[in-house]
Amino acid sequence: MGVKKVVSPDDVQGLQLPGRELKWIVTPETVGAQQLSIAIMDCPAGSVVRPLHSHKDIEEVILILDGQGEAWIDGEMVSFRKGDAVFFPANSRHQVRNTGDNALITASIFSAPTNPDNYVIYEEDAFDSM
Repeated sequence: MGVKKVVSPDDVQGLQLPGRELKWIVTPETVGAQQLSIAIMDCPAGSVVRPLHSHKDIEEVILILDGQGEAWIDGEMVSFRKGDAVFFPANSRHQVRNTGDNALITASIFSAPTNPDNYVIYEEDAFDSM
């Protein structure tokens, strides 16, 4: 039997993290991906993705599937909504919050396979002072 080519979010167990649930659908383990990974992120209304973090030498794009929010990227705040793509450069410190009344759903796409165990974590919180 060959490598699996189609994965549904229903096929993987969700990982509960502060402010979100992640379902890692494209990984080396799920489909044999070698150059990227994708997680579906589900953030409840009003939630903040914590902690402030970066990805060592890995770029990330979040494609907004539903909802709206703000991202703090290396000190710059940007707003986004359904249909937008938000780019986090490699090694950039970033954090996201849902500013809407409904769930914020994204496809989080990483330029190399990663997972939360590999995140670089920071003590401060970009949204604490706001």
